[in-house]
Amino acid sequence: MKKIAIVRYNLSNIGGAEKVAINMANELSRYYDVRLMSILLNEDGFINYDIDPNVQLVNFYRGNIRIRTAILKLTKKLRDYIKREKIEIVFSIAPLTNIMIRLATIGLNVKIVFCDHHSLEFQDGRSRKIQRYIGAKYFDKIVTLTEEDRVKYSDKYNVSIEKVKAIYNWIDDIDSNEISLENNSKKIITVGRFHSQKGYDYLAEVAIKVLSKHSDWHWDIYGSGDKFIEQDLKNRLVQGRVSAQVDFKGNVKGTKNIYPDHSIYVMTSRFEGLPLVLLEAQQYNLPIVSFSCPTGPSEIVENGVNGFLVDCYDTDKMSEKLLKLMENESLRHSFSAHAKDNMDKFDKNRILNQWIELIETI
Repeated sequence: MKKIAIVRYNLSNIGGAEKVAINMANELSRYYDVRLMSILLNEDGFINYDIDPNVQLVNFYRGNIRIRTAILKLTKKLRDYIKREKIEIVFSIAPLTNIMIRLATIGLNVKIVFCDHHSLEFQDGRSRKIQRYIGAKYFDKIVTLTEEDRVKYSDKYNVSIEKVKAIYNWIDDIDSNEISLENNSKKIITVGRFHSQKGYDYLAEVAIKVLSKHSDWHWDIYGSGDKFIEQDLKNRLVQGRVSAQVDFKGNVKGTKNIYPDHSIYVMTSRFEGLPLVLLEAQQYNLPIVSFSCPTGPSEIVENGVNGFLVDCYDTDKMSEKLLKLMENESLRHSFSAHAKDNMDKFDKNRILNQWIELIETI
């Protein structure tokens, strides 16, 4: 049985990359000896997602330190563990661990795979650029979330297209009894951490425009994160006189406790990798209104069939499309009926087989 390690910088964070890393570890543990590594965890060691008993969780530090310090202090621990446990393949989930993994595996008979979970079009500072360059040039394989980014990686870093593989995130099966097609609630939903990437400044503009016209509608926001961004959103909503119609739900575990009893999903992100929230919303038959940001929404939402894709970052047009859905119940039901039209490509077994193929052929 092959020994593989799936590495994420901090599994205490709550986001798509953390969820993907844990889901990937859980499912692959049926076929391989899987180690799920978190370079560091928060002081309390809390992880929001369930880890299968077959998966061995490994952590090298408790608390928060800068990535530069982590590279200096923890790379040797990572290398010692990989050597001692005879790990054969290491997956770096997002760029943050690329330098550590490359240094930790120099001279070892270990294959390393860089899985990028954001759009290549957006570079978040010098550190991310360097980490991505290391992953593109010095790892054995690159995995992107979309075909669009697969081509971009090959072109940008002048690497063979065969070195880059596109694998979608899968969507977990849920009990169909939890899903209602005829949902007549007057509630909009957005799920995502408070971060500049998520475009909550745009959301504020849209919320003010649509909620001020429909006092009987409400908007639920799930997630946590940057307190300054959260407070700025709250201040904008107060100034726009719609704060009473927006509820901040915080972090809630389990999609069945989030998506039901809502009628429309809205995403205002500046960029994504492949947004799991849109797939989850479609599972619950929610019509979607989203910016057509790089990358992912255009590979998930069929414009005019199960949602609306809006040019980035046109808040007037987004408000117009959202109002159209809010004011037309039959259109919402039509979009709901087609929510799952293109979900076969996100089937878990299909995608899991792609990961297995990569592991067996690398």
